[in-house]
Amino acid sequence: MTELAPQKDAMDVLQAWVDDYNRRAEPGIRLGSAGEAGGAQLRLKYSPTEGQVSILHLVAVERAGHAAILVRRFDGPTPETAVEAGLWASRELGRR
Repeated sequence: MTELAPQKDAMDVLQAWVDDYNRRAEPGIRLGSAGEAGGAQLRLKYSPTEGQVSILHLVAVERAGHAAILVRRFDGPTPETAVEAGLWASRELGRR
């Protein structure tokens, strides 16, 4: 990464990486990212076609006293796929 700005949490690190990737690679389909403060959830996403999205969702959890990162890929129509990914992450984090 070319910028040395302070990074507050995992979301800042992910966004800096995505920005650097998009700048260097100049991909036909740009990557995007999303997450939440503190970094319990991070998402890499891109839209291969209009109205479609592919999301790689990472969730930091604790299982049996050990830290773990769960990863799952979601593909499909943008609204439904985003909801599906969010519901999965909420279940894994013990939220309703």
